[in-house]
Amino acid sequence: MLLLSLSWSRLIAPSVRSAESDIPLRLQTPFDNQMSEPLKPSAYMSMFPDAPTLPLEAAHIFDNSKVSPAESNSQILEPSASAGQTAVAQAETHLQPQQIPVLNYHSITIDPGNRAVITPAKFEEQMLYLSKNGYHTLTLQQFIDYMDGTISTLPKKPVLLTFDDGYADNYEHALPLLKKLNFHATLFVSPGTTEDGYFLNWDQIKEMHEAGWDIQPHGMTHPHLPKLSAKSQAYEISEAKRQIDEQLKINTTVFCYPFGEKNETTLKLLQEHGFRYAFTIEQGLTTRGQNRLLLKRLFVNGEESIEPWIVRLEHGAVKVKS
Repeated sequence: MLLLSLSWSRLIAPSVRSAESDIPLRLQTPFDNQMSEPLKPSAYMSMFPDAPTLPLEAAHIFDNSKVSPAESNSQILEPSASAGQTAVAQAETHLQPQQIPVLNYHSITIDPGNRAVITPAKFEEQMLYLSKNGYHTLTLQQFIDYMDGTISTLPKKPVLLTFDDGYADNYEHALPLLKKLNFHATLFVSPGTTEDGYFLNWDQIKEMHEAGWDIQPHGMTHPHLPKLSAKSQAYEISEAKRQIDEQLKINTTVFCYPFGEKNETTLKLLQEHGFRYAFTIEQGLTTRGQNRLLLKRLFVNGEESIEPWIVRLEHGAVKVKS
């Protein structure tokens, strides 16, 4: 009974809310005897970069030390990355961008020391930078149409804003600001968390959808998919899609991997259930040449100042070594 009474927020909340956060809560999927572990607050720390990452072309702006290219982090089924363009070459192809920054946000609140959390003030600073510097936030359909080749051009300086997990603070802080700026965004939610006040409920999700946010699945219960049987993975994928489609009267076709985890079974099931694109937590700009089910994004480090965020936005991620 104790396990059943614990809050869903213990599963994927990015911050330490109490000493009880360390209790190894596990929830069972309908088809598995082996239960998946929760995302503890410290998990985000190992999943994402702990230091600024700057492109080779712009490293001298913040650091005079030597730089070396980041090692390639190839994943299953992912094609080899093509040679990156210089900043000048990118500037000459605004109407037909070869690379699109897809920003990856999580919780918007105050939690010092947690890179997965960004303060409302820093978030506003970043959004105002986009607005004042001519960036155009894409709808998910614009992004898909360009990736499909249905359209050959995009607005100058395109960017796709994505928010993972569906924290209630996204409704409080991101929704009104993006509405004021006339910005678009994509939200990946796990329907199984909608009864927990720490996460968005269906009324809030519907309001965000009506305000122009694109809503897509993030697994039913935000599980470690590779730890599940094929049957349970199918449930997590299909049930999340079914509930979102039913609630919002849409047809979801884009997935975001919980914890960024997947295996060959996951990829096969996504295709079987009609998903055409999926986002990882692999760092980098998004290109047409990437596997459609292994698209890269740029993690927004809430502990950084705006300068390295700007460089990553413009050029992608390459580690700078001292």
